[in-house]
Order: sequence, then C-alpha cells, then structure tokens
Amino acid sequence: MKLHIFQSEMGDCLLLESSDKKRILCDGGMAASMRAHVRDHLAKLDAIDYIYVSHIDNDHITGVLQLLEDELEWRIFDHHTKKGRGGVKKPSVPRPPKIGGIWHNAFRDQVGRGADGIEAALTASSPVLLGTGIPKLAVFGREMEEIATAIPEAIKVSRLASPELLDIPVNKLPDLEPERLLFFDVQPRSFKVGDKMKLTIVGPTKDELDNLKKGWTNWINANEKRVTQIRAQLQRQIDQFSNGVPGDPFDLSGWNGIPDFKGVTAPNIASLMFMVEEGAKTLLLTGDSQQEIILKGLKLAGFLKPGHLHVDVLKVQHHGSEKNLDAAFCRQVSADKYVFCGNGSHGNPEPEVLKLIHDSRLGAASKQALSPKAKDRPFEFWFSTTSAAQPAKSKERSNFAEVEKLVAGMVAKSKGRMKARYNKGAFVALAI
Repeated sequence: MKLHIFQSEMGDCLLLESSDKKRILCDGGMAASMRAHVRDHLAKLDAIDYIYVSHIDNDHITGVLQLLEDELEWRIFDHHTKKGRGGVKKPSVPRPPKIGGIWHNAFRDQVGRGADGIEAALTASSPVLLGTGIPKLAVFGREMEEIATAIPEAIKVSRLASPELLDIPVNKLPDLEPERLLFFDVQPRSFKVGDKMKLTIVGPTKDELDNLKKGWTNWINANEKRVTQIRAQLQRQIDQFSNGVPGDPFDLSGWNGIPDFKGVTAPNIASLMFMVEEGAKTLLLTGDSQQEIILKGLKLAGFLKPGHLHVDVLKVQHHGSEKNLDAAFCRQVSADKYVFCGNGSHGNPEPEVLKLIHDSRLGAASKQALSPKAKDRPFEFWFSTTSAAQPAKSKERSNFAEVEKLVAGMVAKSKGRMKARYNKGAFVALAI
C-alpha cells in the first residue's frame, strides 16, 4: 500500500492506494487546499474507487465538495458538447478522475427530523458567542460556527452524489447493497477493495450514532420554538456570566443530557473509522474520534488482543488534539509511522500529544507501549505540512514552528530510533 499525504490546511486529505492500484480518497481537507494542492494530482488518475468522508467538519468535507462541483461542471460541459450546442465554455478546472462511490454518513440520515432547525439555531448562536471577547464563550462559538457551516456543505455533497445529478453510489460497499449509514453493528464488518486491500469498520458503533441523533433531537426540541429568541437569550446568559453568576451559556456541551464526550463534539465522536489491511501491513484511519471510542471499536472488532495493538501506520486522530489522545491510548495503540494532519490551527498537532507518543516509545518503562512489536523498534512522525507553508506572521506558522523545534529535539536525542518527515510540496508519499 501507499499513502499520499496532501497539504490540507487544518484538515485531513489522504489518498490510499493498494498494490493492485485501487484508490480511496480519505477526506478532502479544505476546499482551498483541494484547489491549490490536490485536484491537479487527482486529475492525473483514471479513477478513484471510493471517496471516504469520515464526518461533516469543514476541514474534512469541503475539499470533497469542491471535487464534486468540479465533476458537475465537466458533466454539464460534456452534455452540451454531446448535444452539439456551441458557445459552452470549457471548464478551467482539471477534470476529476472517475469516482466509483462515496462512503459518507450524511447529516440528514444521521439526524433525521430537525436538521433545518439545528442549522438555524447554530447559525443564530455562534456570532453572539464569538463577539463577546470572553475566551470560554468564544470556544463554544467556534464549535457552533464550524458545525453550522459544515452542515450545508454535507447536504450539498449528498445532493451532488444523488442519482439526479452525478449518480455516484453512496455507502455501497463492494458486492453489497447500498446502506443508509455505515457503522459497526454487533459483528465485525469487513470487505475488500480490489483483490489486495481489506477494510474493517471499527467505528462508529450504533451507540455513537444514536447518541448523536438523540442529542440533536433533544436540543432542537427544546429550542425549535425559540430560534428567533436565541440572541436575546444568549445575551442574558452572557451578562450573567460576565457578572460572575455560575452556569454555562447555551452551548454544544449542554444537550439536555447528551453532552460532548469528554470535550469532544458528538459529530467527531461519530467519525467513520476503518482498519485497513493488505497482507501483513496495517493502517488505522481514525477520523476525529476520541481515544476511548477508538479503543472500544478496536476491541469490538477483535483488533485489541490482548489489550494492545501495533500497526504499520496510525492516522493520529483529530490532528493531534490533546482531547482525543492520552497516555493510555498511546500505550495500547502503537505504530511504526504516525501521521499528523494539521497546520498549527487550534494548536494542532499539540506538543503534549507529540510528547505522549514519544514517551510511549522512548520514555520510562511505565509509559511505554504495551505491544512487544513496539519494543526497541524505530518509528517515524509524518506531518502533512511545514511551518514555512503557513502564512507569514500567522498563528499557524508560529505554532507549527514550535512543533518542528520540539520534534527536532526528540529526533536528536533518540539515538537513531526516531525520524520525522514533513510534506514540503503538494504531497508526500508514504510506502506501507
């Protein structure tokens, strides 16, 4: 197998290729990075067998949306050309490869009733929170804003893939009928893409999808009659908060008994995750899920025996956020190569996460990975970008420069056990 790691701004964009040339685009990063770094490379390919969208966040789905919009533009041009209609301008964007299918748990399929109300409520709420200047409220506001803007993008992906437009099969696994949602259900679900590459769903489970739906449903049921009053309601709570009155404002972590899972939003918890195998080689794709959810899925799917797992490549969850990875996870799941997709935005990859993984391989015995395969074995950190690729004087550049400095020190002290690789171009290819 081979994994192409693209420049994808704050998001994930990976192209997985099997030894028999089957390809899966794993998330699409941001639309701007798709335009600048990814689509020219993809245009050189004859086909992508599947596009896998782990979840609806903008930094995973907007690049996919851009690719589908490019395809629609070319379909329209081809249609008019076939009909002999002159005067139709040829698209200025490269023609995308043929797309065989999409794996994507669509927002409306996950949530059902209330999708429009959720979008409206989030959109009304986030500007007020962002404008307060209160750090705690601003964090809530950013969460709301990111999900609010991702929802219509996710809906557009579903519409573009529909039979009426691009007619790209959604959630049709090889040799099986299409499904509304993909998740781990009671027994491990494995399938092959081509003759060489085997994938097994390790998450989400039905519990995560049910909690996501229940949380949104409870939230919108409690607030659908008050969407137009949210601004006033928030302002009252903000005033109380500013005056030292206890209690959290109206936010994503108060879903009427369905809170964020230990600081990680429910859409991230519902990330679609796969174990990929080709012969003895393994790759774990984690989306933006949280460590306990990932471990649960691995255990249910039979990969966490006896209590630990070593893979060739781990796509580190949620860009290396400290909310999504802890010391226990690092001990139980180790890898030869750790892939970090993130450009310093939101502080990711966070130095604390880098240290936890480093210590699980080179630290004290009490911190080291449990798998015998990891003992004294060399390992590598692979990064999707560099500080030099970020805008001058930006927070992203300074954050990522700290990452580079920290990692350089780790490598220097590792006595050859640790290496670091950075993507200095449009992509870097990792052989598995």
